[in-house]
Amino acid sequence: MKRYYIADFQEGAKVEDVFLIASKSVGSTRSGSPFLKVKLGDKTGTIDAVKWDATETELGSLREQDFVLVHGAVRAYNGDLQLTLDTLRKYSDHIDPTDFLPASPRDPEEMFTELRALLKQIANPHLNSVLTAFFGDKAFAERFGKAPAATKIHHAYIGGLLEHTLNVVNNCIALAGLYSAADRDLLVTAAALHDVGKVEEFEWSVAIKYSDAGHLVGHVVGGAMMVKKAADAIKDFDPILNLALQHAILAHHGMKEYGSPKQPKSIEAMILHAADDLDAKVAMYQNAVAESDRNGDLGLFTKRHFILDRPMFKGVPVQKKEKPAEPGELLFDADLFAADDYDPFSE
Repeated sequence: MKRYYIADFQEGAKVEDVFLIASKSVGSTRSGSPFLKVKLGDKTGTIDAVKWDATETELGSLREQDFVLVHGAVRAYNGDLQLTLDTLRKYSDHIDPTDFLPASPRDPEEMFTELRALLKQIANPHLNSVLTAFFGDKAFAERFGKAPAATKIHHAYIGGLLEHTLNVVNNCIALAGLYSAADRDLLVTAAALHDVGKVEEFEWSVAIKYSDAGHLVGHVVGGAMMVKKAADAIKDFDPILNLALQHAILAHHGMKEYGSPKQPKSIEAMILHAADDLDAKVAMYQNAVAESDRNGDLGLFTKRHFILDRPMFKGVPVQKKEKPAEPGELLFDADLFAADDYDPFSE
């Protein structure tokens, strides 16, 4: 059983435990000595680690997704915590996957109950049949409930796909009430099925990684193929409705440079893309703020987010008052909003 989790690391702590290698690179110092840089992970997060004067065995025998037993110390480096390693070696004894795979904070049964209740509102019998082909299949539903939504960007944990899908369905239901021109049944069905391909795109036995199908096909095209197969098996399924459903799934990434084979051409596809993009970006924002807080950063902004390409504003600070404000007393720090040469929102 693990004793040390990355989220609990503090500067100066001595660590001896098993971690997963999430990524690995080899470099050399100015004097030419080789060093090994790895990103280690467990269910609570990841941390950069470095092994100076790495041996040939350490450089050549360790691979990404290997488990390693490490001994080292937690140091501060460029404002972040880093693990300086004394030793590391491949670990081949029994591993408890729950130590290394983070999980959704929400209960999967509760999420499935909510999702199924929302999908019961769909009146179109053919769309109902397509949904039943997926969520009425016990084996598929079990995998769907455990699958992650990504390897690291958003909802990258067990149950993440179900959580993300439920959020997107709720977003689409709200937007369908605003835009009456949208076919609500088609939109909600597409929302529920937009990421079904991720069940085949990822593997998550001891680490979240891409499958062969994920590398070669991906969830957007793979999901559309799965939905087409299910719809084609339903008698008298309207062929245009079938195509419209496939299109919404194929276009849900919005732009070709973001991996979308088609750009949205229907109102349902446009709404689905917006709903999906919103939930993913809100999750990125929340992850950035949580990471900043874990690192003890008390500033107003996070570090620059590597996908969103900007620092995130953590919110207006709440000023705690022990007594009621006197007449004319400011309830905020006036200096916070004072004009000066630095504009934090310009980055």
